[in-house]
Amino acid sequence: TWFNWQNSHVNKWGNDYWCMVQFGALLALAALGWVMTSAALITLLAPVPIETPLDFLRHVVMARDGWLFEIWLALGSLMAAPIFASSVVAMPLLLDRRATLLQAVLTSWQAVVVNPMPMAFWAAIILGFTLLGLGSLLLGLIAVMPMLGHASWHAYRDLVDASSLPERDLAVPAAPARTPGGAS
Repeated sequence: TWFNWQNSHVNKWGNDYWCMVQFGALLALAALGWVMTSAALITLLAPVPIETPLDFLRHVVMARDGWLFEIWLALGSLMAAPIFASSVVAMPLLLDRRATLLQAVLTSWQAVVVNPMPMAFWAAIILGFTLLGLGSLLLGLIAVMPMLGHASWHAYRDLVDASSLPERDLAVPAAPARTPGGAS
């Protein structure tokens, strides 16, 4: 998909080309924010220093008293909700049409606001399949990720009327014909 998408851009320096990179950078920034928030929460509220994953399981997940794990999950959910709303149809829209990053994110939010229950159910399905993929020592992700990508494409096509945005021309410009003797 990336190479096909790259080949459809004559101007590699235009904003239209870099919107996927910008979107990836925003998602990476959000992930960094979650890691920092999560680490701060666990460091401040854990009853003992958490130094290993086993310590996390023992003193946070399976702690008999305290609500640290529940707080951690609730905070993660609160932080994940706007990321989901910003990205649920943004990536397929950026691949399908010539849209700016802001247009794609706002369209994604609009799809969630107009369809809150189906989108919440879709988020739960994504979470469930991702957990299955992670729980199989990451091997299940080999099947889960393409399936979710395909399903997300169809969700985008069903939710968004992108007819007002210009189509993305996937035709790669032909190279100039060469004449005998090396001149073109």
